[in-house]
Amino acid sequence: MVSRLKVTDLDFDVIKANLKEFLNQQSEFSDYNFEGSALSILIDLLAYNTHYNAYYLNMIANEAFLDTALLRDSVVSHAKLLGYVPASRNSPIALVDIEIETESTALDSFTMPRGTKFSSEIINDFSYNFTTIKNYTVTKSETKYRFENVELYEGTLNTIVFTQNDASNPNQIFVIPDKNVDTRTLRVLVKENSSNTSSDAYTLSTDILDLSSSSKAFFLQEGRNEFFEIFFGDGFISKKLPDGAQVTVSYLVSNGTAANKANSFINVETIGGYSDILIISKSPATGGAERETVQSVKFSAPQRYSTQNRLVTAKDYASYIKTTYPGIQSISVWGGEEQSPVVYNKTFISLKLKDGYFISELEKRRIIDEIVKPKAIITTEAEIVDPDYLYIMINGKVKYDSSKTNLTSSELKNKVISAISLYNDNYLETFESRYVQSRLQDDIDNSDPSFIGSVIQTKVQKRIEPTLNEYKKYTVDYGVELARGGLLTKMLSSDFDVYDFQGTRRTVHIEEIPYSFSGIEGIQIINPGFGYLSAPTVTISGDGTGATALAKINNGSISEITVTNPGINYTTATVTISGGFGTSASAIPTVQGKIGKTRLVYYDENSEAKVLESDAGTIYYDTGILELKELNILSISSPDEMIRFTAFAADSVINSKRNLIVLIDMNSADTVVVDMDAV
Repeated sequence: MVSRLKVTDLDFDVIKANLKEFLNQQSEFSDYNFEGSALSILIDLLAYNTHYNAYYLNMIANEAFLDTALLRDSVVSHAKLLGYVPASRNSPIALVDIEIETESTALDSFTMPRGTKFSSEIINDFSYNFTTIKNYTVTKSETKYRFENVELYEGTLNTIVFTQNDASNPNQIFVIPDKNVDTRTLRVLVKENSSNTSSDAYTLSTDILDLSSSSKAFFLQEGRNEFFEIFFGDGFISKKLPDGAQVTVSYLVSNGTAANKANSFINVETIGGYSDILIISKSPATGGAERETVQSVKFSAPQRYSTQNRLVTAKDYASYIKTTYPGIQSISVWGGEEQSPVVYNKTFISLKLKDGYFISELEKRRIIDEIVKPKAIITTEAEIVDPDYLYIMINGKVKYDSSKTNLTSSELKNKVISAISLYNDNYLETFESRYVQSRLQDDIDNSDPSFIGSVIQTKVQKRIEPTLNEYKKYTVDYGVELARGGLLTKMLSSDFDVYDFQGTRRTVHIEEIPYSFSGIEGIQIINPGFGYLSAPTVTISGDGTGATALAKINNGSISEITVTNPGINYTTATVTISGGFGTSASAIPTVQGKIGKTRLVYYDENSEAKVLESDAGTIYYDTGILELKELNILSISSPDEMIRFTAFAADSVINSKRNLIVLIDMNSADTVVVDMDAV
């Protein structure tokens, strides 16, 4: 009996072998030698044809589903069914004030028109065009026109005119012929016919529930080959264009992220005929972003669909903002009930840009007004807060077998630094990230076969930008529990200058006052219990020794517990109450080591350490907060004008929460200190 062909095998070689096996079972080919024969060529053609068809059908099946599609057109088409429009390039936006000097006889009111052009400073060998996208009108002040908070968008304004023809364009779809359009800047004007002298402004619709048959709205979608398209209503859902209508579309063509951080501008032409112009930068250009990728569309479209175009839960906010504002690398959203103190009916949002650490106040306001408010619940207020960065500092020693490598100590050290950098890229620098010392240590040990083992020490650092020449209190919040410092592990700050009590300028630093011991400071009664006939026994347990306490009773309950010996070397402790014939009493101890002090120290001309201020502030180890007393800081030693406070974390696993971002700053020379030890 002849076996049937195996149709489930689709690899070329397997198909060819199956065809030969099938023919060999036929009496006409039972002893036929296929190799080198003309029939072998025909079998190859059949196998190729079958393989091509199988591959083609497989790719068609892949493109039929959003999660397996590879082609951008297919992914965008599926996303369209979910009501999702991929994000275009975003232009960076800078905030400036502009002063125009004029004569006293000039008009009292002056308008700087939309499309006024400016040029940025040189960034990576290029200067970029910036422009205004709306009119600004001010009243003259003395001999100046002063425009405040002018938004400059990077890019070039383009305008294109379409004419609606019902015969050739029945669906009223118009293709924008620039792939780098910033769709946020689209401006659509419609004339009922070419002879009309006035135009109607049409607005982009994001919710058809807001529309009627007379609404002057247009819609946006991404079409084929990455070109965006605008289209209009059908006369039921928003107004339909009449045949012969003239549609004028203007928009910015942007360079995306290239002009981010531009902070200096000049006008490239006169403004209203005036050339004496001063441009004052208030906020550098931020928010520039590239076109949304295929992978991002595949991820974001279902997330956006799940929000149903409304912002209710924290996940709704996160998915909607991230897809609407593509320049974001990471986002964290939490409710006011998670704040301390609690704030009800408020949503907090923290954003980390792909390019930069912080978002300008201009962008925060725009995100709230243009993205969040139109979709959020009316009774809920949203606030954008800056990310809070906690820097991880690494000190390590790596042992290696010199007989197993030809690399120098310096080359091996570079491998260690690369492993640390890769760990930072893979696991840190985002909200809800986690630093795990043991995992980093494993990555270091596995980065070269010659490495025997390593020991690393983790410190945490906060950076603050103080106000100079002004007495001010400062609070440094690490966001994690801190370890109580010893002589070699105390908290230290970088240097800054102050005046001493005699008016002499001193270069000082803040340091933790190390404790040689700590005991039990007090005991708080949680439940006084009942039925006690005599004072019960109070037992203090923990990692220290020697602490004792006595209890007093009143009317059968414990009224007071007094520490009679604080003991030494406690960092944690518990209290047990027993005896006295009563029951249910409980209490908790307060350990002295949970609160620390800092001092202000400088070095004299003999390089001897001198204490300028013995009580400069308080450290709360449990909450990771350092509170400093008033300081008048004159100058700072670091080039970035930041004071660095470095301490030891209580745990080798450090979790970020809310707006805290944990990262290793590989651009700072003192972040990673590694010694290589050959054995």
